[in-house]
Amino acid sequence: MKRFKILSGLIIATVLMSCKKEYTVKEPSLNINLSKQTYKVGDTITFDFDGDADFITFYSGTKLNDFQFAHKERIYDAEMLLSFKFAKYSGANANVAELKYSTDYNGAGAINAATWLPFPTGAFNYPTSIGLSSADAVNSGNYNINSLFVDDNTPVYFCWFFNTPAGVQRTQAYIDGFKIFGNVTSDPSLSGDIYTFGDMGFKVLYDPIQFADSGTSLPNVNATRILWTGLFNNTIAKEGYAVSAPVLRKSTVNLGPDKPIVIKSVSDPESSLYQYVYTEPGVYKAAFVIANSSVYGRKEIVKEIEINVEP
Repeated sequence: MKRFKILSGLIIATVLMSCKKEYTVKEPSLNINLSKQTYKVGDTITFDFDGDADFITFYSGTKLNDFQFAHKERIYDAEMLLSFKFAKYSGANANVAELKYSTDYNGAGAINAATWLPFPTGAFNYPTSIGLSSADAVNSGNYNINSLFVDDNTPVYFCWFFNTPAGVQRTQAYIDGFKIFGNVTSDPSLSGDIYTFGDMGFKVLYDPIQFADSGTSLPNVNATRILWTGLFNNTIAKEGYAVSAPVLRKSTVNLGPDKPIVIKSVSDPESSLYQYVYTEPGVYKAAFVIANSSVYGRKEIVKEIEINVEP
């Protein structure tokens, strides 16, 4: 009986060890070879693979594709630049819209209860005449809004003031691409949006009674633009607003971590090589992240190769 128990224990242990071995994720085995270390700008560099792995991703070592930022966000000091595209068309009211800002609006009360300040003359480019459609929209150019903020905790609101006088052919006002861009002065190529149009959260406010003559032609905002409209042969004086969500001062732009180039995923066939072309001279540290993965875990190794690229 004792011998039977010992024998049973050995069998169970062997089975358990066999299962553990079967379900252990293997460490990836992939060698990467280069014919040389120095290349010219525009050369096609071939990385030869010997072995295989479930996943292979690549970081070239170039800006925004650098392994040293694979797990670290790129955050840079930036100035806040406001820009948009504006069109006024189909009507006779040249003064249909004006952009203003406020630092004392509470976000919910009456627009006229707050103090709204105009932007300086020449701050933005506007159409010089009434166009035919939204295709006549003019790019405003960039305006630095850093000085608008009282402090880091007091928001700024932006508001378009619209009007259509009684007895005047309605002019439509169209605004799209309203955003705040984070310009990294030390390296503009690292710049990015701080507030997109969606982040601005514009909402349109108007008195429905003033639009009793307009049917379904009502001012509105969607995912990409603001539109002031109404009955073309206008009979009732109309005023309205498109006001943003609160905007706080942000002195940095966050581009997030760098993303790799995916060479192979688990469902792809085995890769024998990868080719890349550098467009600027420099010394780059290329990195391959090689991994095997399953429901039982993941094993990953990183292989870095220094490459010299001459003009």
